[in-house]
Amino acid sequence: MRSIICILVAAAQLLATDAFTTPQTTITTTTRSSQLNARPEARSREVHKNILSRRTINEFEPTLPDNWEKALEKSIEAAIYAPNHKRTEPWRFYLLGPKSIEKVCQLNADIVASKKGEEAGQKKLKRWLQMPGWLVVTCVKGDDDFNNPTSLAREDYAACCCAVQNLCLSLHSQGIGTKWTTGPVNFDDRFAEAVGFAPEKEFTVGTLWFGSAVGSTPSPPLKKLAVEGTFTKVE
Repeated sequence: MRSIICILVAAAQLLATDAFTTPQTTITTTTRSSQLNARPEARSREVHKNILSRRTINEFEPTLPDNWEKALEKSIEAAIYAPNHKRTEPWRFYLLGPKSIEKVCQLNADIVASKKGEEAGQKKLKRWLQMPGWLVVTCVKGDDDFNNPTSLAREDYAACCCAVQNLCLSLHSQGIGTKWTTGPVNFDDRFAEAVGFAPEKEFTVGTLWFGSAVGSTPSPPLKKLAVEGTFTKVE
């Protein structure tokens, strides 16, 4: 009799365990499934928001944020995952220090002064020296003709532009603003010398100023053409 009672008690305990744990397991599994299904949509919203909220920053705080070096390395990693047809990896990145920044700023001031006068040159020098972070992006030159629309040189330049956009978006997602600039100074051989690359082997895609934006993020620019004005469905 005692053994029968023990068996019945054990069976009751087993049933009780199943009765309470099975629904809990089902609920947990359902919740996890819902979370997994929601993640792609949430990621999509975050990516879309990051793209639409990025702005060109014209005014920076004088000092870089504490995390800027790690943020920059992370962003360069994002940059080199840009589309690259022949996997040529043509992008190169040069982080400028105080000496090279001063050389570039003075060179640009001299170029401006030669065209617009000494006062304009000094004004430009003062502004450029206020930029906290400097990253120069170059593209490795190919052997083919850039003017040929099917040339590898043109594809490589396009890939580098995609890389710059990736980099800017990545920095933006980490709270660091950017401004992508190009001008006569970027294509002067003395600029290449100051930065440290050979102009016969690489050319400048742009100079990126980066740092913490002053004040609030600028409002989105008014687009002349919305999606409807740029998107055509072709049968």
